[in-house]
Amino acid sequence: MIWGVLIFIAVPSVWAASVCLPCHPKQTEAYYRSPMGNAIGPATVVPKAEFSHAKSKTSFGVEGRVQRIERGGLSAEYPVAYRIGSGSHAEGFLVRVGEWLFQSPVAKYKRMDLWDVAPGYEAMTHPDFNRRVSGECLACHSSGSMEKLEPISCEQCHGPSQAHLLKPGRGNIQNPVRLGVEARDAVCERCHLTGEARIGYAGGESVAVYDRPREDLRVVSHVEQLALSECARQSAGKLWCGSCHQPHGEKIDVDATCRSCHASAAHGDRKECVGCHMPKRDAVDGGHTAFTDHRIQREAAKVPAKIQARLRLWREVGDAALRERNLGLASIQVGERDGVPELINDGYRRLAAVFSRWPRDADVLSGLGMVLFLKDQKKDAVKLLEAAVQARPGDAALHEKLALVRRADANLPGAMASLERSIALDPGRESAYFFLAECQATAAGREQVLKRLLRVFPQSLLAREALQGSARP
Repeated sequence: MIWGVLIFIAVPSVWAASVCLPCHPKQTEAYYRSPMGNAIGPATVVPKAEFSHAKSKTSFGVEGRVQRIERGGLSAEYPVAYRIGSGSHAEGFLVRVGEWLFQSPVAKYKRMDLWDVAPGYEAMTHPDFNRRVSGECLACHSSGSMEKLEPISCEQCHGPSQAHLLKPGRGNIQNPVRLGVEARDAVCERCHLTGEARIGYAGGESVAVYDRPREDLRVVSHVEQLALSECARQSAGKLWCGSCHQPHGEKIDVDATCRSCHASAAHGDRKECVGCHMPKRDAVDGGHTAFTDHRIQREAAKVPAKIQARLRLWREVGDAALRERNLGLASIQVGERDGVPELINDGYRRLAAVFSRWPRDADVLSGLGMVLFLKDQKKDAVKLLEAAVQARPGDAALHEKLALVRRADANLPGAMASLERSIALDPGRESAYFFLAECQATAAGREQVLKRLLRVFPQSLLAREALQGSARP
């Protein structure tokens, strides 16, 4: 994720400014001047900028539309394909290598007028231009295809437009304000609800969140924060994103919104509510940027008691077994990510209880298999991962997981076969090449695999460092 993740909706960008302007000139012009309308765009021309990343001893440079990386005598240059982010807080960049897009490790932070590594790269010891960008990453920033990215279109919030374009009318276009509370909020949640995990299923997706407030603030967690506020809970759905934010048209007087409920609040000469009750705070995943805390607190945030948090679904599903499936998968995913054994065990129990309902579900099989792998039950883990691959043979990531458990079960030829299949399905899957190189019995075999990777990504610093022996994959 660049800054926020959700399911990619591949809709044609027919709501470009030229289409909307005739009927909605003010709204469209305002939208395309707003942060949403400028979420992605052509690369900016930079006179010259340089900085160093001390942890990795890596130097970066930017000049024109080209970015440079140098470490240990090796260097690479990449032309920037797109800038991403409106620049209100920061600007990131995307580069294209072959058929793939990658997030640049370079970012510009407006608040400090500073060039530095992009969020997520701060702790890396060997940063490179190798963070793959998928449709999920881009869905909050763009419409159109991966070949030609454009700013998110009006359809992102207003739904399919074909019928409206043929015969414009209020009845054949979606206006979030006129939707029910849950459907209305879901429009904003597509981009502003991070959650801890997103679990897909036939016909939908479940977002899992912790059952208590997080201690940290993240860039895209506005929806969770607002829902925690007493104001939102007491408003019976009346207080929502649109109460303070207007994607097109004139800005909303936020203080007037506050006073509509708190007209008698006495604060002396103070007239601004947001500065005290919604202060800006540093975000753990936002680099050198600060973001508004949407919890609308009466007092400064207090660290919650150190009680083990569990996950819940943001939107409940009616099917009890499906709920357990989704919560189980989310708990395993988050438990593995955060190193929380209690969550992993809770997820395993949930999945095991409903396994008979989904005996051929690749996600369920993989989830259970990886927990058994962590518990050192290798042979059972292999069986479950083999069943997962059989259920979804075109998934390169599943083949790499199968390779992991096969190698742990002392089946090196089987692991290598799985990795070759993973690479065949996704020739740009860097991690599979490095894993395959690890599995080689000889230095020559290892070198051959790394050279295969370099044929796909000729400038890869990681692959060249691995060939020199200075960085192990």
